[in-house]
Amino acid sequence: MRFFIIFSIFFGINLFALDEYQVTFETTLCSGEKGFGNVDIKKIERIESAECTYEGKKLQKMLVRDGSSYKIYMLTYDQAKEVMQDIKLYNRAKLKMMQNSNAVIISK
Repeated sequence: MRFFIIFSIFFGINLFALDEYQVTFETTLCSGEKGFGNVDIKKIERIESAECTYEGKKLQKMLVRDGSSYKIYMLTYDQAKEVMQDIKLYNRAKLKMMQNSNAVIISK
């Protein structure tokens, strides 16, 4: 039983580290004003086309869960692509961590 607890705690700590992953990105408003944002990767709900352009390029909007509503961040296509890549890498790392776990699950 002690073996199970030790590996479960180790495995849980690793998953906890992934749960705290933040994504930082540059924002661009339709007016051209720039800024940056930082959000918990698990709260990103979707990235879709926005209704405006900047310097002739369509912007993307990223919807991030904020309680019962959403915060909207405007991104250039390149920034949106980088955020999507971060999400893919996060999901791969989480899957790999679960697959490589030495945790033993005992059920009664």
